[in-house]
Amino acid sequence: MPPDVSMENVFIEHSQPQIGLSQLRNLKELYLSNNEITGNIAPWIFNNLTSLESLNLSNNQFSGELSFSIFANLSQLTGIGLSNNYNLDVDTESPSWIPSFQLNYLNLDNCNLNRKSRNVIPNFLSTQYKLTEVSLAHTSLQGTIAPWLLYNNTSPKHLSLRGNHLVGQLPEMPFQNETTRLTFLDISDNQIEGQLPTNIDDFFPSLHFLNMSMNKLEGKIPSSFNRMWQLGVLDLSNNFLIGEVPSGLSQNKTLLSQIILSNNKLRGMPIFTKMDSLANLRLEGNCFTKPIIINASSVPSLFILDLSENYLLGYLPNHLPILPNLGVLHLRGNHFFGQIPESLCQMTNLHTLDLSNNHLSGSIPSCLNNITSWKEKSALEEFLPYFDQGYQMDSEVEINFATKGNMHTYQGDPLRYMTGIDLSMNQLTGQIPTEIGDLRELHSLNLSNNFLVGHIPESFQNLEQVESLDLSHNKLEGRIPHQITKLNFLSTFSVAFNNLSGRIPYEDHFTTFDNNSYIGNDELCGPPLQKNCSLFGNQPPRPKGNDFGGGKKKLLAKVMDEDLFFYSYVAICYALGFWGVIIPLILSKNWRRKYYGVINGCIDRCREWLLRFSFYVHNYF
Repeated sequence: MPPDVSMENVFIEHSQPQIGLSQLRNLKELYLSNNEITGNIAPWIFNNLTSLESLNLSNNQFSGELSFSIFANLSQLTGIGLSNNYNLDVDTESPSWIPSFQLNYLNLDNCNLNRKSRNVIPNFLSTQYKLTEVSLAHTSLQGTIAPWLLYNNTSPKHLSLRGNHLVGQLPEMPFQNETTRLTFLDISDNQIEGQLPTNIDDFFPSLHFLNMSMNKLEGKIPSSFNRMWQLGVLDLSNNFLIGEVPSGLSQNKTLLSQIILSNNKLRGMPIFTKMDSLANLRLEGNCFTKPIIINASSVPSLFILDLSENYLLGYLPNHLPILPNLGVLHLRGNHFFGQIPESLCQMTNLHTLDLSNNHLSGSIPSCLNNITSWKEKSALEEFLPYFDQGYQMDSEVEINFATKGNMHTYQGDPLRYMTGIDLSMNQLTGQIPTEIGDLRELHSLNLSNNFLVGHIPESFQNLEQVESLDLSHNKLEGRIPHQITKLNFLSTFSVAFNNLSGRIPYEDHFTTFDNNSYIGNDELCGPPLQKNCSLFGNQPPRPKGNDFGGGKKKLLAKVMDEDLFFYSYVAICYALGFWGVIIPLILSKNWRRKYYGVINGCIDRCREWLLRFSFYVHNYF
């Protein structure tokens, strides 16, 4: 009899492989993962498989119910994998059973776990003392996390409870001298609440990977993270954390490669020093006001820097260090002003640059064609998957970048090959540099909502990979270059609200763009607009004075949208109203007498009304 049966990735359909397996008494390993096997898992298959040590049926299309009691007598069993069978109901609680095995590995990701038993965490795990990896992600678990799963000798080294409905606080250690073997803990996307333990380093002294994102954590980040020397990945994003980022997370942490604290309410920006391994730093969506203090020598490996959607204020060239290895730089939605520094062009490895929705002015640097990753095809260097004690777990590196009119999340292969520039919603002036046409590998370019003038460069015909091009809401003039109709991958295009003129190049896949791509240009004609170009043939060109007037209106509209204009308007109105009353009282005695007479009359009438109301209440209630 064969000691193992392996038919992974052979695309078996239906349920034929189950026939005859029950006769393989000496079978030790059964691997049928990554196929398309359907139907129920027949319990009688395992009756005679007393030598079975490892079972992997993951990534199939099994359905129906499977009770773990069918494995009770398989004393040699050390590993079970049933993950990604989305229609399979797994029950570990009923009927009652006692395991004769000791598992090293259990993966039930994306199964429906213990639906008949209120979706509890499997209780039989408390009897397993050799566990190395337990993954129960997206299994609809409910209730609280049992302390024995984290802290005593039954705790695995890898534990994933991601994407469930677990509630309550992180359980405390039942005994002071209790130890945990955990090196990898992912309890993200649940409803864990409360504050992080101030002595979290005592809870998890050996932790390499901690993901508690998308929960309801509050309070401050404990300074005791400083003593978690082996920590490599920390993700506390999408919670309600406040206060400062402790210096222990930003100084002398040689192993920490990823810090993800986005979408909290953090305020104090740390100073980063001697963070040799830090590659991914995401602090977007917080309340930081002071720019980050960072330089290439302190973070030589930094690859992703995202400080978007904060309240950072300052002159951008003073706060943008040269980080030659940086691949992703996102600073959108802050209050940076000044010109875009040409030193940016020294970051030749940039794949995505997002400076949108700031107050940047001046011209677009013509040296952007020095950035080689936008000119030559090169994959964004992958983060090494997270390894720990022989098990490989992806750390799920991702970025958010707006393209094609929407914010998208990129990870995996789409992230590796994504390139883009977003300078929209600023106050940039001057002409679009023709050198941007050299960026053959650029997938997305957004220069909308600025004050750019001049013509659309004909060199844009060389943007061979561009999929999204937005030049709307500027002051561009002249014709739309006919050559850009050869951009075969272009699927989103807008030049709306400019001063463009002439016939729209309506051919090839440009016939897929509707009126919204061209509206707001009075002298554009031809389809898809309902304007006949013959009507524009004898009209003189529009005076530049009109363009200037339109620009002034647009500038006025932008100024009125600023927060400073709003608060200034409120302050001026308040001052005028206040002194409009006070000054006549100071200068005119008759005015003072009339004013105080009116006030006294109002007081008397209010007193009279109050006495009548009191009398009514006293006599009728």
